[in-house]
Amino acid sequence: MTFDYNGYDLKFIQCDKCNDESKHLYTKIYKFFSPITHYSYIIRAEYHELDVYAIKFYCKQFRHSDFKYSKIVNKGDFGNIIITCLKVIPILLQEQSTVSFAFTGARTVDTKSLKVESHVNTQRFRIYKNIVSKKIGTQTFSHFVNEQASSYLLINNQARNVSVKKREIENMFKETYDDLHNI
Repeated sequence: MTFDYNGYDLKFIQCDKCNDESKHLYTKIYKFFSPITHYSYIIRAEYHELDVYAIKFYCKQFRHSDFKYSKIVNKGDFGNIIITCLKVIPILLQEQSTVSFAFTGARTVDTKSLKVESHVNTQRFRIYKNIVSKKIGTQTFSHFVNEQASSYLLINNQARNVSVKKREIENMFKETYDDLHNI
């Protein structure tokens, strides 16, 4: 499978400070429009202590849903959508050259059939893993996958010790998102 997509133009919306006393400090919010799905999408780049962004996105029409990250639009534009989400990486790197990134492939929740995908090696995670490993090189980042958590880490190679940084970030996310798989 090839991923020769250009993605779409991003528009920065705002930066929201997080006041919940967690390790999550602020969120940069972007949006884009897919002419194929005819939907707008929201990207949330959530900055945390340890100099790491968790990148999340959802279709704007699902913004009020508890399952907004788990719903599938299924209109055949996932390649452009994922590539557009990855476009925040060079933008944020330009602002903070030492930052790392994390993605988690939310499990699919189909409210009509009442089916819930396992949190292990989700469909979204498999797609992210395939695209990210092909589109983002190893000069700036070390790549780490965790199939049990359906997560992908890009640890910035400027870290003093990449392995220690990986472990610290994983532990911080476990504390911050302790209900990650409890849908």
